[in-house]
Amino acid sequence: MCNPQGSNPQRNALTTELQDSADAKEPSVPEAPTLTSSVRGSSVELLCKAPLGSGGVQFKLFRVHQEIDKKTYSRKQQEAPFVLKGEESKKPNLYCCQYDNSMYSSYISPEVKSIVSVNPPSPPELKVHPSNDYIVTGQTLAFNCQTPPSSLNQRPDAFLLIRKSRGTPSSMLASPKLVSRSQQPSFSVEAMGREDSGEYACLYQLTLPKTGRVNSTASRPVHITVIDLPVPTLSLSHHVLKCVGSPSYPQASFALFRVGSSSPEATRQFSLTQHHAQFPITNRYDHDTPYQCQYNVQMGNSHLHSKKSNTVNLPCNKGRCASPSAGNPGSSDLALIIGSVSAGVLFLMVVSLLSFAIHTRLKTLALKRRKREQDHFWQQLHSGNHVVDLPLQRVDCEFEDFRRKPSLSEPIYDIPMSTFTKPPLY
Repeated sequence: MCNPQGSNPQRNALTTELQDSADAKEPSVPEAPTLTSSVRGSSVELLCKAPLGSGGVQFKLFRVHQEIDKKTYSRKQQEAPFVLKGEESKKPNLYCCQYDNSMYSSYISPEVKSIVSVNPPSPPELKVHPSNDYIVTGQTLAFNCQTPPSSLNQRPDAFLLIRKSRGTPSSMLASPKLVSRSQQPSFSVEAMGREDSGEYACLYQLTLPKTGRVNSTASRPVHITVIDLPVPTLSLSHHVLKCVGSPSYPQASFALFRVGSSSPEATRQFSLTQHHAQFPITNRYDHDTPYQCQYNVQMGNSHLHSKKSNTVNLPCNKGRCASPSAGNPGSSDLALIIGSVSAGVLFLMVVSLLSFAIHTRLKTLALKRRKREQDHFWQQLHSGNHVVDLPLQRVDCEFEDFRRKPSLSEPIYDIPMSTFTKPPLY
């Protein structure tokens, strides 16, 4: 058993007698814990474990007779780990432990031969395509982490691509950022902005029998700078296409493209003082066709291309327009037929509406004219005062002698018949 107080036999005997006499009057002392050791890389872990059903809030570790470590918990624990690092883990010593006021554990001596110092595996080689120091936003980089050909006897478990921004300490692993982790040595990374600039490196991981998983040394870093080139603008004015780039890059070359074509229609070399270029419209251009422009700059050994500009359609020039595409004539004919039928239906609707409106108008005018004529007739009729004197004479006729001349007599009526200027009121 562990005896941190010393190894004097007489003193041990006296202590044993005192403990035996105390045991008869006081509760028994908690049972002794067990102490085990295990290797964790370049260190040794000692685990002090109380018996099942027991525990303590304070655990102590002793080297021979000296207390070298102590752990205190807020509530009872059954076990407590202690770690030996550096030179302590390499010396052959005796260790024991105790929890609270328990008995001491047995001495153990960790095996020094199991503590092996392992150097990290050899660094890989990192290659990138395109191999330019400068790239533009949106460009994709292809990294390839190549392990040493002869130093490895097993395949790596994983490959890691890391990045460290400029301006940090020179150590590559001081504050790296994990970009990607894969079981394959190839990585594809799209530069989203200037924050993706920095030093890129890769490493691989291996699982060794004695030390477990270890990381290799990082590869040589690759410097990448991401540049955000502004998108140019294209405009049409006075039969000239004008492409405007960025004032920050005056020494740029400009190119004019027809939409859908990868070959430029025309190019303009850079100017030391201007950041735009003009492309006069000639007859060789396809009119009524969209065009775009682009500029590129040289940074170090890299040629950087901006994104393409907005599209501008060239107007028809004296009736000359681009011929319709012959890729799908059936669609063009169908569109032409539908357009013609729509135009005919619309024309018939307009003619019908005009005819109905004209007929309604003529009918209204005829009714008004007839009414005016009737009003005029009655006005003329009522404006005159005509008197007709028709005296009626009595004629005496006798049946016996009806051939004789009739005798004249007074009129039958004293008031002659006449028309009235105004009709009587009833």
